[in-house]
Amino acid sequence: MLISFIILTWNSEKYLEGCFDSIISKCEGEQIDCEIIVIDNGSQDSTLSILHHYSMKLPDRILTIKLDRNRGTTYSRNLGFKAAKGKYLCVIDSDTELGVGSLREILDCLQKHPEVGIIAPRLILGDGTIQNSVKRFPTFWDKLVKVPAVILSTKVPTADFYQDFPFEGAREVDSAISACWIFKKELLESVGYLDENLFYSPEDLDYCLRVRKAGKQILYYPRMTVVHHTQQISHRKPFSKISLSHLTGLIYYYRKHGGWFSRPKF
Repeated sequence: MLISFIILTWNSEKYLEGCFDSIISKCEGEQIDCEIIVIDNGSQDSTLSILHHYSMKLPDRILTIKLDRNRGTTYSRNLGFKAAKGKYLCVIDSDTELGVGSLREILDCLQKHPEVGIIAPRLILGDGTIQNSVKRFPTFWDKLVKVPAVILSTKVPTADFYQDFPFEGAREVDSAISACWIFKKELLESVGYLDENLFYSPEDLDYCLRVRKAGKQILYYPRMTVVHHTQQISHRKPFSKISLSHLTGLIYYYRKHGGWFSRPKF
């Protein structure tokens, strides 16, 4: 098994077929032996029916782990990591589709460059624009000043943005959102699993910082694209339970790593 795709589902009926079909098409086209591990967080829509259909259609490629309730991102993804058989892992959201570019080229890059920990492809939003998916490590102040803008739906401050984004070529970055990460499974041995003290977010920020502290790079790789039908729940509903979980997670992150008023240095 060359690569394992780790996908979380939670009422994902709208996007799941497109996600699965894009993975299967990409891997078949590039002759990549893959498996898809789906962890369902207690879906109440037709997600389980779709999963059953694909499991019957591709019994050797799809493994479904069913949870009775939403256990968040870290616990659920860690279950997927532990079940994975692939040499490489791809964390990918259920609302994505693999786009243009070579997956094998990314795997070869990881093989040839052991200093690279995670590769993050370019994310393209549903309207065709490039998602600002990579950022500098934010200070707590960077995050705090965004709160009024999110609540009032005004322009969000960009202190943690790369001002020359989008990049045309591959580039080392501080962090990348976990809508699509590709890395060697052996990275888990040196960095560990996702921190289950974080329910939803910022689990990706925490893991990227741990990867960097372990001496590895996060590489933004625009030669491959992934379409991301992002829902941005915490932005659309700033006072929802998930948004409050995000705020709690941020406080935990800064208590764990520091960086209240200055960015980490490597």
